[in-house]
Amino acid sequence: MTEASILTLVRHGETSANIDAVWHGSTDTALTGRGREQAARVASFLAEAEDFREAVALYSSPLERARHTAEAIGEALSMELRIEAGLSEYDLGSWEGKTYQELSEKHRLWHHMKQDPDFSPHGGESPRQVSDRITGALLAIARRHPGERVIVVTHGGALSMGLAQLLDGSYSEWKSVMDNCAVSDLLVGPEPKLLRFNLTDHLEGL
Repeated sequence: MTEASILTLVRHGETSANIDAVWHGSTDTALTGRGREQAARVASFLAEAEDFREAVALYSSPLERARHTAEAIGEALSMELRIEAGLSEYDLGSWEGKTYQELSEKHRLWHHMKQDPDFSPHGGESPRQVSDRITGALLAIARRHPGERVIVVTHGGALSMGLAQLLDGSYSEWKSVMDNCAVSDLLVGPEPKLLRFNLTDHLEGL
């Protein structure tokens, strides 16, 4: 039997879209000054904690906000960064750049997501596609590193759907989103299990 792996999950640092409550899924967005400081904080935290120093690999979404967060971690831990396309955020196609309020009240996005796994805005992804993509990426990473710890930098929305799919059997069960540069540990074995979720002590005062 393949040994269980631990995926240390990190959400990217803050962006202007996070501040403005605007959906930037596939849209490339830079970190804010605060986001860069968050990335530096989480990098130092992972480098100083014995558990996390055991990580053997570092993966990131290709999007700038995740990649720049991961680069800070890689520098602190002297690790090479590997890009994994499957870790990208939920692409809303023609609805990219809309506010969360507009997506909820005008387009009823959350309702459509819950009711129809194959619903997608023009040019965007469906919930089924997103959850299958990110769970596939997480499981593939775990299979490459049996019995080892790996750091994975990704996005709030897609990751929440992926965790719900892995832990509860359906993306629609997602209940919470990790904070920017928060840390979670996912044990990937016969029965995936969250060992910790949304650790933010290292961000105190920001």
